[in-house]
Amino acid sequence: MKIMIFGASGSGTTTLAHRLSIELGFSHLDTDDYYWLKSEIPFELKRDPQERDNLFISDFKKSENIVVSGSILNWNDQFFNYFDLVVFLWIPPAVRIARLIKRETEQYGDLLTTDEYWKKKFAEFIEWASGYDQPGFPSRSFEQHTNWLHKLQVPVLRLESDITVEERLRLVREKIEHLSIHQELTFTEKNEINRTLYDLLLSADPSIEVINSYTHNNEIFVALYRKKIIGAFVLLPLNKSTIEIKNIAVKTQYQGIGLGKRLLEKAAVASIAKGFKTLRIATGNSSIGQLALYQKGGFELVGMNHNFFIDHYPHPIIENGIRCKHLLILERSI
Repeated sequence: MKIMIFGASGSGTTTLAHRLSIELGFSHLDTDDYYWLKSEIPFELKRDPQERDNLFISDFKKSENIVVSGSILNWNDQFFNYFDLVVFLWIPPAVRIARLIKRETEQYGDLLTTDEYWKKKFAEFIEWASGYDQPGFPSRSFEQHTNWLHKLQVPVLRLESDITVEERLRLVREKIEHLSIHQELTFTEKNEINRTLYDLLLSADPSIEVINSYTHNNEIFVALYRKKIIGAFVLLPLNKSTIEIKNIAVKTQYQGIGLGKRLLEKAAVASIAKGFKTLRIATGNSSIGQLALYQKGGFELVGMNHNFFIDHYPHPIIENGIRCKHLLILERSI
């Protein structure tokens, strides 16, 4: 896996990348080592851009798992999508500048107050670093970084608060796990329902009787992550052209990472392969998240079964603080 961590100077990119490299056993590259030539006074001589890019590419290709700290803004465009994950760090300017002053003081000591050259260099650096959050700042800036992020076609994790390194590590590890789930996710069909699958289907439809009514002799697809069932959906043909997703569910601990969208995509592919032209799905009036997900997936509201959940379910269903009463029917062409 290739990870890049970047942000303003003093936002903690190098610290986080270093800790992450130790925990995961990744190689750690820092962009400053490529951007600047080694000199007696650091950060004085810039490396030729072509030489910089060639060195970076050479080292980047030496390891399968790499974490890069620092910005590659205005470097070769080919680097945009070299990464499997990009992490952007931001902390309040006052906190960041205070950290930079402390860091520089600890590193260079009395030189910053007794040597005229170092005093000037230090003042210029702090002035440059302070401009990061200012709109229109011509150098490396929040505005430019944000624009660059919008060009990326890879997953992005934005950590924009003053949190501990440990909390940042936890969030990055969590994001890496989510990406691994998507990369390793597989689908298979099931003919029988075991207890695990029943529990999962019941999380979307709280009636075993109803579930039994549409799972018998119909297609049940399960999503597997490392041999564990973490999602499922059931397809029920309605006629020669229309097929319905009768149940779609994702295990609670795996929700919120885009698996619902993956299940819908798989349902569409499976339905197309069987020659259907229309994919239907239905949900309750109280299922706000599901309604948003389905409409984002191209489904449109085509009808409503009034009081369906009152007439067919023995107990009231409350969701998002709303009484579930009506069945909303949505369809999309496939």
